[in-house]
Amino acid sequence: MKNILWIGVLFLISRPALSQPITVKDALGRTVTLKQPAKRVLLGEGRDIVTLNILDANPVSLVTAWQDDFKKTLEYNHYRKKFPEIEKIAVVGSNAATFSAEKAIIARPDIAVFSANGHGPGPQSKELIAQLEAAGIPVLFIDFRKDPFNNTVPSIRILGKILNREKKAEAFIRFYETRKNLIANRIKANNPKRPKVFMDMKAGMSENEFNSPGKSNLGSFIAMAGGHNIGADVLPGAVGQLNQEFVISSDPDIYIATGTDLFRGKGVVLGADVRPAEVITSIRKRLQDPIVAELSAVKKKRVYGLWHLFYASPFNILAAECIAKWTHPDLFTDINPDASLKELNDKFLSVPLSGTYWISLDK
Repeated sequence: MKNILWIGVLFLISRPALSQPITVKDALGRTVTLKQPAKRVLLGEGRDIVTLNILDANPVSLVTAWQDDFKKTLEYNHYRKKFPEIEKIAVVGSNAATFSAEKAIIARPDIAVFSANGHGPGPQSKELIAQLEAAGIPVLFIDFRKDPFNNTVPSIRILGKILNREKKAEAFIRFYETRKNLIANRIKANNPKRPKVFMDMKAGMSENEFNSPGKSNLGSFIAMAGGHNIGADVLPGAVGQLNQEFVISSDPDIYIATGTDLFRGKGVVLGADVRPAEVITSIRKRLQDPIVAELSAVKKKRVYGLWHLFYASPFNILAAECIAKWTHPDLFTDINPDASLKELNDKFLSVPLSGTYWISLDK
């Protein structure tokens, strides 16, 4: 009898533990349940593979299907070089309009990860969401764009939980919140005068067009860093367009142009494989715009460049560090975005961010 009992105990000890269902609240407050940790992910926006790299040294192994936006970037070449199998990921569309539910279902993902406010399927894609869920594919929303100030940390934590990468997620959250709290607490303690900031998003891409963050998106980080985002005065949404008269009358103290490698030949260029000289040339071209040229920020040489995709990335904390140094250089002498980027690359990214992601023309 004792032998039988011992055999039963050994069986229970040696038997693999059954995976427990995972339930989370996503960025929209929806309850999402998985039967077990996800191993096959569908990305509604391909660029979120960089986010997955925070949580896994081989993010490509987690992605079974995606929207092909990321394939258009120079960063994609870095991933392809390290992970050639990335070319085998099934493409299910290029934007919300072309996204194929049929192709998504054929790819058999464990979960579909969509942006709460981006260029792929979103909350408005109700029919698509219903089709995926009817096929047994849970849909999860994350957010690094609409309200990244409040949603970046929860989104990383959610991804860590559904992928069974919680330790990695919490390590990044410590990296993120340490920097965020330092900036916010110092501004609160010193209450400095807030210089007016104009963030010229997608600078130079369209003639006579001036885009800006509003009260959220990177606008929240401008406020946290002690700046007065002029876009927040008139734009109700995350991002929007400012009219020329408003930009002129606001006469900002600080000018920040954003751009990516995709804007090469048209607008301001920053990002992977971009050299500082090219960034400077592209910004100086934008400064020739007759409206931009007359701004006090330009005349006083308080001109800066920032990678545009910080506006939809968990790496937005690096943008916050840059903005803090630019708005209050004397208050943040100890902040070093270059060192933070190095730490991010060394600790979290198997495919490092390599290029020019910010620059100062103030000298």
